[in-house]
Amino acid sequence: MNEQGAPRPTRPDDAWWHTVYAGPADTLPDTPDATADTTSVDDWFTTAAGLVAPQRSPVEDAPQRSPVEDAPQRGPVEDAPPPVRDETPLPVPPPRSWAEAAWPELRPTEDEPSDPVGQAPPPEPPNLVKAPVVAEPEPEPEPEPEPEAEPVAGPVPAPEPDAPAAPPSERGAPWRGPDAPAVPHVGERPPTYAAEPTALPVSDPAALASVVPDTAIDGAQFAATTLRAVSIRGDSARYRGEPRRDALLTVRFGDAEDGLVLAVLAGPARRADPEWGCAAAADAARQLAAAIGRSRAELAADLRAGARDRLRYGLQRIALQAAARLRTEGAEPAPDPAPVPEETASLHCLLMSTDPAATHRVAFGTGPGGLYLLRSGHWIDAYAARLLHHPDGHPPLPPAALPAPRPFRFRLVPATSGDILLLCTPGLADPIAEEPAVAHFLSSHWAHPHPPGTVDFLRQIQVRAKGYADDRTAAAVWTE
Repeated sequence: MNEQGAPRPTRPDDAWWHTVYAGPADTLPDTPDATADTTSVDDWFTTAAGLVAPQRSPVEDAPQRSPVEDAPQRGPVEDAPPPVRDETPLPVPPPRSWAEAAWPELRPTEDEPSDPVGQAPPPEPPNLVKAPVVAEPEPEPEPEPEPEAEPVAGPVPAPEPDAPAAPPSERGAPWRGPDAPAVPHVGERPPTYAAEPTALPVSDPAALASVVPDTAIDGAQFAATTLRAVSIRGDSARYRGEPRRDALLTVRFGDAEDGLVLAVLAGPARRADPEWGCAAAADAARQLAAAIGRSRAELAADLRAGARDRLRYGLQRIALQAAARLRTEGAEPAPDPAPVPEETASLHCLLMSTDPAATHRVAFGTGPGGLYLLRSGHWIDAYAARLLHHPDGHPPLPPAALPAPRPFRFRLVPATSGDILLLCTPGLADPIAEEPAVAHFLSSHWAHPHPPGTVDFLRQIQVRAKGYADDRTAAAVWTE
């Protein structure tokens, strides 16, 4: 900054400003021959400002001469009349900007006017012959439009109705998808609960390893077989903020001819505590899978041979031991003193071999649940060996007329091309058996020659029906 006005009295603390950039000579390593500097920052600024200040051209420094003085002298000097000076002041050029001073070769672009606004144009040089001005040709008059013929009298058409005005656009409004529901439902109206997850379960910071997600999905493909498995939290549990109680475990042991693929489905009693129930179901599924993995070689041989009795005897022992984890010591007390039967807990397994020569699949378990076979569009209850829904329109048998399920259920199912085998917990087994619309919805979607993808399978299993809001866990097998 430059100091203007009257000099101020010097204060003791003003001396630092004049010595900011000053330094003794021969002390800087990169300038050994430097001399002591006595100039101040203001002097340096003034010197640097001169480099970019407006510079005057030689034409401006030369004395101004009139056109008469520049005319050639044809006679003696003493006979010439005295020169007459033009007192009209010449236009002063505008001051040059810092950019023009830094780059003299810079010229204004075509879009920018060469003359500044409010600046008069420079005078024309004398003795300059002007070019003749050519007058522009006058435009020819346009012909007048002919008068339109009068329309012939006839029936007057009715005025068209005004198109409905488009609603004003809401900028920034969230995108709205189609009105069709994301999760399908059967029946006249959808269930009361929402179709999507709402409340999350309450978690313990010290037990986050036991957190159960809302949905679990898995799949596999081997030996002309496609597996789809899913476990979904029920609508009622989503509404109350309870965890999913059903457990799903899909594993493979071994490879080639000795390989086994199994899907384990487990669910506690309905009156069991939610937190205890989900942990007990997952523990029972792991124990059953571990027992099968330890007996992999013997089970794979029995599957290839179709040894029904040996498979039934061995798998029954394994299943009953694992189901002991789901006993009702964690269930809430019932209003009546009658004990809760152990069969209210569900533990089922679908066992398959990775050997293409193995022609049988095994389904076994204890407690409520369903094993259904979809063949040629008809649903068959494989556990009970009966037709689930009559194609001729007869209603199915009521639940009271069905025989009570055995403590252990077992079924050896041949692997037939085109069949679909479905193993599920009561949350899906009950609506399939009691609501024909649910069974028809699944059969119509699975009538295609190719099995659905994992996401499509999840959406199809979620088909909603009023009165069925429990957890749903299912494993389906397609055979090519």
